[in-house]
Amino acid sequence: MSSHGESWFVVLPDCEAGLAVASRLEEQRRNKAPKRVLHPSGRPLLIGSWGSAFVTTTRHGLQVAVIGSSSADEDGIAQRLAHERDIASAARKLAALRGDFHIVVAGGSRLRVRGTASGMRRVFHADTAGVTVASNRADVVAGLVGAPLDEELLAVRLLDSVPHPLGDVPLWRGVHAVPPGFQLDTGPDGVSRTRWWSPPEPRLGLEEGAALLRRELDLAVRVRTGAATTVSSDLSGGLDSTAVCAVAAAAGAAPFALTMASRDPGDDDVHWAKLAAAGLKHAEHLVLPVDQVPLFYSGLLEVTGPVDEPTPTILDQPRQLAGHDEMAVRGSELHLTGMGGDHVLWGHPAHVLQRLATEPFGALRHLRAYRAQNRWSLRDALSVIGDRRSYGQWLVASADRLTAPRAAPHSADVLAWDVPPRMPGWATPDAVAAVRRRMRLAAQSAIPLGGTRAQHNELNILHHGTRVTRVLHQVSEQGGLPMASPFFDDHVIEASWSVQPEDRSSPWLYKPLLKAAMRGVVPSEVLKRETKGEASVDAANGLRENRARIAELWHDSRLARLGLVDADRLLATTLQPSSPELRYAGLDSTLACEIWLRTV
Repeated sequence: MSSHGESWFVVLPDCEAGLAVASRLEEQRRNKAPKRVLHPSGRPLLIGSWGSAFVTTTRHGLQVAVIGSSSADEDGIAQRLAHERDIASAARKLAALRGDFHIVVAGGSRLRVRGTASGMRRVFHADTAGVTVASNRADVVAGLVGAPLDEELLAVRLLDSVPHPLGDVPLWRGVHAVPPGFQLDTGPDGVSRTRWWSPPEPRLGLEEGAALLRRELDLAVRVRTGAATTVSSDLSGGLDSTAVCAVAAAAGAAPFALTMASRDPGDDDVHWAKLAAAGLKHAEHLVLPVDQVPLFYSGLLEVTGPVDEPTPTILDQPRQLAGHDEMAVRGSELHLTGMGGDHVLWGHPAHVLQRLATEPFGALRHLRAYRAQNRWSLRDALSVIGDRRSYGQWLVASADRLTAPRAAPHSADVLAWDVPPRMPGWATPDAVAAVRRRMRLAAQSAIPLGGTRAQHNELNILHHGTRVTRVLHQVSEQGGLPMASPFFDDHVIEASWSVQPEDRSSPWLYKPLLKAAMRGVVPSEVLKRETKGEASVDAANGLRENRARIAELWHDSRLARLGLVDADRLLATTLQPSSPELRYAGLDSTLACEIWLRTV
């Protein structure tokens, strides 16, 4: 069986110092039987534990490794690259492959390491013993070089939403991240990070874009199902998981389809999931009964690691992996998810701001609809629309207001550079000061992710989504059933974002691009769905039922030991019945940091 989850590997230069680092790494990991790929000199190029990977050497001596799921086999990659002598050219050719993979290219004393444009596969690096080492995991780099925890950056993770660029910064001093869409180059000239990917220009209309999205999603799913004998898939009842499950079934994968029942009598997900399953050929449907679906916060004291950053994903391992044991017993080697659909398919409302100059009547019509839906006052909407601050200026202003009242849900701030972040009320003054200092420092050089507010927001949302999902993939791999999330594949993202924003975002239609793409694949009745299930009842019940378990964490809080939270205030708030501060004041981010500290 091939592992499709995120394993670990380290990339080393071809020199004596690199050999010494390799020896240290293998000593640290001596019980994990790491694999090795060697330079022509016999020194290690790659050390680690990975599943699917292809390694080839071109006729001109370039060594190339593709680690992960890709649309080419080893012979295909060897043929594609046989005559390559240039690192940049080889990497460009490999970027055309479908799937989700890292690229490592070595030539002489030079190395190039690349993850994915989405951020699902990351690259981290650090200097040690006079050489630069790179890895797909920040915690592996930190352990190798003995990097200490950066407590100020951990304080940043207490924010209810971490603004760019701080969300991409590893939590250890001296460990650096390569931003999504960039690649790492090392050699005699030093270390550089250069951009290799930018979002496509949105030129396609709805029908043309739907055909492209359907083709790319099909290829993304086939890459996964072609490497696994038996697969399973989420079938939550929502459009995203239904699309992935239906594409897998149409590809002949005959997946086991998994649906979790809900305790919320108003949640109609199971109805839609059964409707979808009835229309899918060869898919066996399993509905997990409510008594087998853990509440939120149920596994806080049993969380296992390691994962390399604290995201709320790690809080609910029992719930996130519910049904996976049953899928594994039935023979599943890989579990498909619809995660990423919300991040990739949703056209950001701020796109309407750019249309004001070119299509004012249509743009104003959309703005009125967004105002009505979200109950924005005209004053608030005009204030955000008229805000001309640069991203750096916005970041400084946000740093000044970290403890101000939170904006109302669905506020007009969605049209700004981002929704202003807030620190929880239990954060200590020192923690607030540290976060404010980091945000102001970042503002000095911060540039937005895109040329417009909408593009910046879409990329920021994408990167947040891949950070959370990437950690869930790490957790699922440790649980024995790796996950794959095809919506996050680079070519699927490009297909979606190639469509004009007004055709993929609408205040009146729910995911029009996906619905158009899935006509004839997903049962037509399911494509009529305009609702989206949520788990708020399970979240509220889980908070109430597990209040004592949460309180137990604060009696011996690692965050409190570091001076980042007031444990007494956290304890009092946790034990206060129906405290709104728990649900809406950053509890999940605080818990994620607390749990993460106990696993690193």
